[in-house]
Amino acid sequence: MSGLRKGRPLLRFRANWYCATDLDPAWDLRATGRHVSVEGDAPLEVDLRFPVPLDRMAAMSPSYTANRAVNAVPFVCAAPTGIRSTADLPQIVADLG
Repeated sequence: MSGLRKGRPLLRFRANWYCATDLDPAWDLRATGRHVSVEGDAPLEVDLRFPVPLDRMAAMSPSYTANRAVNAVPFVCAAPTGIRSTADLPQIVADLG
């Protein structure tokens, strides 16, 4: 997925979801977490790891992916009838207060 500005890619997102790490050819996969790479005037490489033992990951990981959808429920219910995309809804952010 790419965000465009004046027809040129400005921001790209790529997710690798996998069930096994024994791949041919081998990929550079991490056990858990996210890797963020920023190219530009101020390049940046960031690794975010989930501090959960792998044997507990199945119990913990749904909250990593489900929170945005759960937080969107009141906005989706309040939206006009019909098919809506994320562009039609307000930005969904966690209420940490």
